Amino acid sequence: MKSLLVSTPGGKAGAIDGLNLFFGALLGANLGTLDRLPLFEYVKLILLLAATVMTLRMVSTSERRVYMLVVLGAYALLLAGMAMLPELQPKGLALDDLYRLIATLAVWIFFVLGTELSPVNEPPPPKPEDQA
Repeated sequence: MKSLLVSTPGGKAGAIDGLNLFFGALLGANLGTLDRLPLFEYVKLILLLAATVMTLRMVSTSERRVYMLVVLGAYALLLAGMAMLPELQPKGLALDDLYRLIATLAVWIFFVLGTELSPVNEPPPPKPEDQA
């Protein structure tokens, strides 16, 4: 049973790719509801979302993993602040739309971190006689 909870490197890469594809599409659908947002607020929101998505991807690929996890934590705090502090909320964005965007990113972050922190069964190194 324990072996079902341990992934392979290929399985982990596939899970991350699948998560990024799904949540990227979902994020795009959420952005489609922002037609009343003033242009400047829209650009600020797009910059925040792009940086968050880039950081999520870099958590999976960067050699500076601890640094990327700290940056991701900072974005998570910023998103929480946007949810709770009216002065951080984009002007013209309905609260329901903001909460959907934040929920999308929070679930995405949760799943990426869960996948990244789950155990991976590395394949054994090749035997010397297999390399001949």
